[in-house]
Amino acid sequence: MLAPMTDAPFTTVHTEAATPAACDIERSIIEPAGGRVIVRRAADQDERALILQDAHCVLVSSAPITAALLDRLPRLQLIIRSGVGLDTLDIPAATARGIVVAHYPHYCQPEVANHAVMLLLAVARKLVEHDRSIRAGKYRSVPLGVSAPIFGETVGIVGLGNIGRQFVPRAQALGMEVIAYDPYVGDEVFATLGIGRAASLADLLRRVDHVSIHAPLTPETHHMFSREQFALMKPTSILVNTGRGPIVDQAALVEALRSHRIAGAGLDVFEAEPVPADSPLLALDNVALTPHSAFYSERSNRVIKQLIGKTVVAFMQGRWPEEFAALPNRYEVKPRAQLR
Repeated sequence: MLAPMTDAPFTTVHTEAATPAACDIERSIIEPAGGRVIVRRAADQDERALILQDAHCVLVSSAPITAALLDRLPRLQLIIRSGVGLDTLDIPAATARGIVVAHYPHYCQPEVANHAVMLLLAVARKLVEHDRSIRAGKYRSVPLGVSAPIFGETVGIVGLGNIGRQFVPRAQALGMEVIAYDPYVGDEVFATLGIGRAASLADLLRRVDHVSIHAPLTPETHHMFSREQFALMKPTSILVNTGRGPIVDQAALVEALRSHRIAGAGLDVFEAEPVPADSPLLALDNVALTPHSAFYSERSNRVIKQLIGKTVVAFMQGRWPEEFAALPNRYEVKPRAQLR
């Protein structure tokens, strides 16, 4: 049991939302329970530290929460990552300071899996090129060249976590064979899903026609895909990344796309976000790009906001949210020092 908060009102701050209205759902849950929600956009870490001076809870989209920032926030008790992944948060530093960290890795799994399939199909069927051509008044002017059939081909999944597992039945519904690489998942998961297991990343890349990345960003997966890996892929391969941008060495990817070492790429995440105006990716026709939006649907947006509101209220009242208690393996909460 968490100790109830004694400070009033318990203040939750979001420094990345565009407008106060972006947190209306959270506010509708938190404020009737006695809390307060503040939305003030920060331009940099110094401004973020000033805005968060009186915050008990911070809502984080992609801003880095570092040990240096936490040292400037003496009242902070709760960090909520309003999304999937904890790579922008210094978890050991938060834990050492008795700060709870929560996120919701299950809230947008179908959306991201659907988005990955969309990117694969968009590149395979040359959607972007055909769309641009028709809008320019040039009907059927795009050379078809390599146009992957998808049906009957093999797709390799890198990272068989929650979203990777959601991707499996979608690929199978398209008539694809599925092979995955994930050294941390047991054989029973592969058997249950009815998919093949690659012994290594290199083994996977040699065997498949296309690749979809669903791994988290860790020191181990940083630049997991670079020149060596692209050299192992078929020249007809399509790479899809809806995981994290730095998993792929972007310079090596551009080189592989320009030289047609691989056929194309569908990317929702990038090494630098937002994508710079001079990025060479923008000049390539064999890529489909989306702005780190795979997580979004009206449903997923509503669900995560409701979860955030309930998490804050439960914390204010000194208890774990019911969602955490009911689904202990579906949400991760790092315990405070006071929990024994």
